[in-house]
Amino acid sequence: MKKVAILLDGAFVQKRLKNTLQLQHNPEAEVIYDFSLNLIDKNQEEIFRIFFYHGEPFRRTVEKPISRDKFDFNASPLVDYSERLFRELGQKNYIAIRKGETVFRGWKLKDATIERLKSEPKDNFSPLRDDDFSPELDQKGVDIRIGLDVAWLASKHIVDRIILVTGDSDFVPTMKFARKEGIQVVLVRVGGGNIKDSLLEHSDLVRGVYFKDGKWELSDYFTEERENIHSFH
Repeated sequence: MKKVAILLDGAFVQKRLKNTLQLQHNPEAEVIYDFSLNLIDKNQEEIFRIFFYHGEPFRRTVEKPISRDKFDFNASPLVDYSERLFRELGQKNYIAIRKGETVFRGWKLKDATIERLKSEPKDNFSPLRDDDFSPELDQKGVDIRIGLDVAWLASKHIVDRIILVTGDSDFVPTMKFARKEGIQVVLVRVGGGNIKDSLLEHSDLVRGVYFKDGKWELSDYFTEERENIHSFH
C-alpha cells in the first residue's frame, strides 16, 4: 500500500465543491471531509494525513464604500462559518489544519451591479449603494505553508504520494521539488473543472472525482487524455 498525504487548498476546494454540488452556501466540514476520503484509491493507497489550508477569517471593522458607515466583519456569517468549519473539520480523523491570514483589499462591484450598469441608459444611472459592492479578501501565508509541508513530506520520505487539490500554478516549484525527491504528485480534477497546463506538466498522475448518484466516484486519466484538458477560467 502506498502512503498518501492529501493537501487541500481550502479556498479552491470550497469553490469547486460549491459549484460541483450546486450548493447555495459554502460546503460544511462533513462535505469537505467526505470529499477528501474519496480522493484515494482504497485498493492501493492509505491516508497518512489530510492537510487543510485556509486563511483565518477577517475580523476587523472597515468603512462601507458609499455611506461610510462602519461594517464589522466579526459579526458577519462568514466568520461564524469559518470558525465552525475549522472546529468541526479539525476533530475529524487524519485532519491537520494549517491557518493563514486573510486581508481586506477593499470593495469591488458585484457582477450583478456591473451588468445592471451596462444595461441602464447612460443618462439615467441608478445611484450606487453599499449593497452594490462586495468585499475583496485575499489569503496570505497559505502558499508558504503548503510549500513547507511538501518539503517536509518529501525530504523525509514520509509518504509515497502527495495528492494536491489546487488550481494555483504557483505550486509548480513545490511539485518539482517533491518529484525530485522521488515522491509522486497527483493532481485532482473536481467535477468538470479543468487544470492548468503548467500544473499538468509537473504532475505524475491526474485523478478525476465526480459526484454521481449521491456519492463521489474516482477515475484516473491516462497521459494521452491530458492533452484535452486546458487552463482554468
